[in-house]
Amino acid sequence: MLRRIFFLLTFMTWAHCAWAQSNCSCTLEGNVTSKENKESIPGANVYLKGTNKYAISDKKGFFRITALCPGNYILICQMSSFDAIEIPISINDEVRHQENFRLESHDEHLQEVVVSGKKTETSAQLRGNLSKEERAERDGLSLGEMMRGISGVQSLQTGSTISKPVIHGMHSSRVIILNQGIRQEGQQWGSEHAPEIDPFVSKNIQVIKGPGGLRYGGDAIGGIVMMEPDALPDTAGIKGEIQSIYFSNGRQGVISGSLQGGITANKGWGWRIQGTLKDGGNIQTANYYLANTGVQEQNFSAAVGFKKNKWSSDLFFSHFHSVIGIYLGSHIGNVNDLENSIARTRPFQAFTPLQFSREIDRPNQDITHSLGKLKTQYQLTNGRAIRSTLALQNDERLELDVLRAGKNINNLQFLLRTFNGEILLDESNANQLWKGQFGINFQLQGNVTSGKDVANPTLTTSLLPNYFQNAFGLFAIERLVKEKYELELGLRVDEKTIDVHRPKSNYSNIIYRNANHYLGLSGSLGLKYHWTEKLENHLILARAFRAPGVNELFSYGVHHGAAAFEIGDPGLKGETAYNLSLNTIYAPKNLQIELGLYNNYIQNFIYLRPLVNNGEAVYFTTVRGAFPAFAYEQINAIFQGVDAQVNYQISPKLSFQQKSSIVHAFDVSHNFTYLVNIPANRFEYTLSYRWMQEKQYVSVGLVQVSEQTRVEPGSDYAVPPKGYQLVQANWGISLKKFDIGLRISNAFNTAYRDYLNRFRYFADDQGRNISLRVLYKI
Repeated sequence: MLRRIFFLLTFMTWAHCAWAQSNCSCTLEGNVTSKENKESIPGANVYLKGTNKYAISDKKGFFRITALCPGNYILICQMSSFDAIEIPISINDEVRHQENFRLESHDEHLQEVVVSGKKTETSAQLRGNLSKEERAERDGLSLGEMMRGISGVQSLQTGSTISKPVIHGMHSSRVIILNQGIRQEGQQWGSEHAPEIDPFVSKNIQVIKGPGGLRYGGDAIGGIVMMEPDALPDTAGIKGEIQSIYFSNGRQGVISGSLQGGITANKGWGWRIQGTLKDGGNIQTANYYLANTGVQEQNFSAAVGFKKNKWSSDLFFSHFHSVIGIYLGSHIGNVNDLENSIARTRPFQAFTPLQFSREIDRPNQDITHSLGKLKTQYQLTNGRAIRSTLALQNDERLELDVLRAGKNINNLQFLLRTFNGEILLDESNANQLWKGQFGINFQLQGNVTSGKDVANPTLTTSLLPNYFQNAFGLFAIERLVKEKYELELGLRVDEKTIDVHRPKSNYSNIIYRNANHYLGLSGSLGLKYHWTEKLENHLILARAFRAPGVNELFSYGVHHGAAAFEIGDPGLKGETAYNLSLNTIYAPKNLQIELGLYNNYIQNFIYLRPLVNNGEAVYFTTVRGAFPAFAYEQINAIFQGVDAQVNYQISPKLSFQQKSSIVHAFDVSHNFTYLVNIPANRFEYTLSYRWMQEKQYVSVGLVQVSEQTRVEPGSDYAVPPKGYQLVQANWGISLKKFDIGLRISNAFNTAYRDYLNRFRYFADDQGRNISLRVLYKI
């Protein structure tokens, strides 16, 4: 069936090819200059929304987009540190059109959702993005689920309620998540600790794949997820939006709204408030409900800022609270029942209720995360600027286990407080040949799992100890932009200290301290070369250093959220990664092909290995029940793979897209054997039709995930599940102040298990899900 659908899509593509090419010969050109000093702006991105047509302005600010089809479009021009401009245009047949842009500078970065061809701060880096339509289709989902489907990006799940992004096979502490420009803290405690982020706060999401974002840390071996809001308004007037979304699976309701505006009496001031509520019950697979898989969420954020002369500043605060049910069938009382549960194709009846329920019982996670940020900029002469950022984070996490023998004390609690800071000299907009960024950033962090403060713990039985963690980074990045090529050089040094506090015994006054110190060097060399107007290459060489996380060093005990017994290793060393990436973009007329190749060799790679040796499984039985065991171990490893994306504009209304993600990972220390828990091959096919005048579109798609055959026999508690194919459909329309959308996921209600779901041992994944969203613009 899959082959027939693929051939059908391919046939439809080529059937329209000749017609499309013969009518799409219009040209659009113009110049991009600065509104403040009227100087030319090189490297600006100009593109037609909803198409694959784009151009990058040259050193004189000139751009040209060729092979355009007649019709009405939205033309967008954007550049880092400038406000984006969006205008409607009409292209007539056989006519050369001209549009000029005058951009106004500001102190924000990445102000729009990035589309294919958009330049990033690390221009030669492999990158991924969500288009505006893809983002709208995924609104209401968690960050990990929302990003699934970007080529090279998948999702690591713990059941149907917890997910986090996976980039090139890596996740958690190897993927930096920048929330409002601040490193999100809290997720390093384990793979099932999803980012405590409300995606509605950040309208703009960009993924940098692989090491290279040296400004933010050398430990981003997998990559960086960058989340930024639109710039605050600085003119009088109030506008906003409210969005309501309903998901049929789990009967989940989501409502999110925002208001923003300027202050009439104080020109240059702007403000924004935003909030989200979410409530859902038990998730349903193709054949049964999953007990205790509901979610409740309440989020709020507010921002205020001003721009006056050379000064600008903004203050941001967000509060995130979520209660997440953990599938009841993952916590089993004894080894025999646990082995039977893993071996069964359908869970025990006690864990698959016949009736829907919204009640969230134990086990569950109760998470509260607060973030406060102050950012200030002072504009120097010649386009230089000094920026400073200070941020406080408070992350409280309570994990409640099922009751055993009537006892109510089976829980884990974490209280993580983090203070971040950065001082940056930015020459990105300077009128000079080499443009650099130079700065320092630091982090002070304390975690309490028992007792009232870090230095006075009371328990030895916590999964993680109390600890202080201090980090300091110094970086320099230089960039040269020429007409045919761009060159970027970066260097960073990181220092990190982890100071652990443990009592001699429970409630003992004798406290043992253990300090771990790490020092590492990271660097990158990036080259972007324009061979022709249609062909360009991005090459990056990078060295990245990552110190081990506290969970990797000191975990010992039951991790309720993962339903696993985890064992750390205090002797772990820091990881050093050597990355080679090559990205090729070929865009003749209505076709755009992007192919990314990468090879990542990691010395002292730390991974969580299932304690299964030649099929002999190890289980830990505690007062909380029986659990599969996982231990952190260190090896040398190679990650290599391919990201590919093809976009073909068959006609002005019809388009086809294909995405591929392939990752291979090897244990070099043990004769190049395969690593466990590496993403299987993933392919997506989407056919879209757009009514330009009615602002309406419809799309159908197929997701194919192969069976993961690159696994050593007898290395896991269960063999990898079979591959699967899911059909999805989307429809959307804009009606004046309303945007309405309908999405059907897993349309044929296929029963399947995903290899990257930690609970694949116990149950199937989510069945059919129909979502209806309505957005009203105030």
